[in-house]
Amino acid sequence: MSPAEYRAALAEVGLSLSSANKFFQADERTTRRWAADDNGKDVPRAVAITLRLMAKYKLTPEDVTVLMNEAEDAG
Repeated sequence: MSPAEYRAALAEVGLSLSSANKFFQADERTTRRWAADDNGKDVPRAVAITLRLMAKYKLTPEDVTVLMNEAEDAG
């Protein structure tokens, strides 16, 4: 996922750059770098997969948080 695709995916699932750092438990500077066109690096694969699944299945950040908490409780 390129930085431009990352920015578009964030918008599609309702995350801002500042909320993305909390959601992905990453430093705010890191999420800004993922979104920067000039950094020469793609977004981490796990982040890209999460955003693509959220978009495909129309999951909100809150939906994903609930699912993650349920998975942790079951495990």
